[in-house]
Amino acid sequence: TEYSPNNHFMYWVDKRSRSERQRAARQVREAKKHGNDDAHGGFGRGDQEEFVSAMHLLDNVHETRHELDKAREYAEKHQDDDEAQEQVKKWDKKLKAAKKAKQDEEEKNWKPPTENLRMTYLEWLEHANVTDDKLGPDNPHWYFRLIGCGDMGEHTADGSCDKGSSEWLFDELTFFQPRLGERRPFYMIEPLQQKGIHCRFGMKGVIAENHFDLSRNAIALLGGQRRYILAHPNQCNNMNLLPRGHPSARHSAVDWANPDLDNFPTFSKAHVNEIVMQPGDVLYLPTNWFHYIISLELNFQCNTRSGGERLYRKEVNDCGF
Repeated sequence: TEYSPNNHFMYWVDKRSRSERQRAARQVREAKKHGNDDAHGGFGRGDQEEFVSAMHLLDNVHETRHELDKAREYAEKHQDDDEAQEQVKKWDKKLKAAKKAKQDEEEKNWKPPTENLRMTYLEWLEHANVTDDKLGPDNPHWYFRLIGCGDMGEHTADGSCDKGSSEWLFDELTFFQPRLGERRPFYMIEPLQQKGIHCRFGMKGVIAENHFDLSRNAIALLGGQRRYILAHPNQCNNMNLLPRGHPSARHSAVDWANPDLDNFPTFSKAHVNEIVMQPGDVLYLPTNWFHYIISLELNFQCNTRSGGERLYRKEVNDCGF
């Protein structure tokens, strides 16, 4: 199921060789030439070429809006200038057309790659605890999530944040309790800004695509292993992020298992570091840091966020966020 409420999607690790992936990509292109518009590489995320098209259309929306804002500002200062008023109408019309083109492209190419279901832990485990021959891009993948809502503003522990929310997580994971003063847990920077506890159980091979979040995060691994590939926010321009307005904004358009360096040449310049989390490890993930996650085996993770900070805002703003 979906990784979290804000579009952290799950995909299989592609273990094919580079030549096998290239051959599959050629087959997809040939199928599309012959009218099979639904052809894809088996990962449900859409082709990288389609992401490029969507990014260009969104860039056009932002550029057109910028021109409209400039025309409006000039027109307000020159009320008697008929040509200035016409320029506002022209750019307003162009903006509507750009938005429609963006929406049409999204409806044509983007489909939610996951489905949310409700089930018990044992039901999930029966699906997820399988041998390697049951894994692969053509087979279902299963991800289990528990939410302890705590104090999430209007979405509180009455269940409105998640039907059947698991408030007992606060009793079990005392190191994530939002206490103040001398009793403040080491992992809670701003306890009053905590947005619940999220526990995520993953089956082997599941991936969270590269993205950044606007809050600091403490991630505790309770069982299994997870590989985290991390990058400083100053790598933002090398990540080729899907822009604001896209359903998967803040996520990289690049398929890290098979990067298209023709369309995303700056990706080859990206600098990253990586860790493999073991049971008992806790990872502190600062605000706006990039992370790409691979489940190396059946694993169990719980995390909590406690506010954010304006660190690295310039780097993220330069990327359009």
